[in-house]
Amino acid sequence: MHKSFYFNTCKQLIYTDLIVFKRNLHSKIIDMMIWVVLSTFVTAYIMPYFGLSRDFGPFQFAGVIASLGLFELYRSVFELTADLEGDRVINYALTLPIPSWMALVSKSASYAIAYFTLSCIMLPLGKLCLWNQFSLQDIAYGKLVIILMLQSIFYASFVPWATTFIDGLSNLERVWARFIFPMWFMGGFQFSWLALHHVLPVVAYLDLINPMIYITEGTRAALLGQAGYLNFWLCCGVLLLFTVVVETHALCRMKKRLDFV
Repeated sequence: MHKSFYFNTCKQLIYTDLIVFKRNLHSKIIDMMIWVVLSTFVTAYIMPYFGLSRDFGPFQFAGVIASLGLFELYRSVFELTADLEGDRVINYALTLPIPSWMALVSKSASYAIAYFTLSCIMLPLGKLCLWNQFSLQDIAYGKLVIILMLQSIFYASFVPWATTFIDGLSNLERVWARFIFPMWFMGGFQFSWLALHHVLPVVAYLDLINPMIYITEGTRAALLGQAGYLNFWLCCGVLLLFTVVVETHALCRMKKRLDFV
């Protein structure tokens, strides 16, 4: 009885968050389309005239897909922080007759579904922008679904974790400067791990503590083929481990921040 009640309550919390997400979906799609199209177009059609390989377009597009959730979570951190400073709607979920950790996990679940949806919507843009440069036959569709799900879940768990490190909206830039930018810039957006290992082995091994490198490598392995990238299943396993660690730590820190039991 309790399990069924808990499940239905969590499902309703997720559904409520997704209704809010749906209201802003059109605007979010336009924002992301601008970034995806311009990034892919410049890399595939302009930069080759300056000596960049023509194969870099699909490589960059895979990096863009891997990074979509990372940049969207910045907006999620803003919204969650604003709620904690303002109406504290999250308190309603914490007063429901379910374990408090379930309420927070439900919040993360709604983020994960939103990020996964946005990533899937952006995928066809790659083919439209790159056309003959990007072969749909190279895609391992099962692996692609898996890595998109895992990265969305990781990004979703990262939202409450990052939120606990800022005191309010006035300090929101800390999330970008201390977490998002370093993860993204050293996360393989413009290079593969094997290429980094070839020129700077020590830096490459240090970069393995960056969860973003597993997201970009796994996404490229799924979209472009395994050759030249970290093993896909290794990426999935390590990313899952990062997710468990981040989500667990986020729950502990949120407990202190919200003072719930």
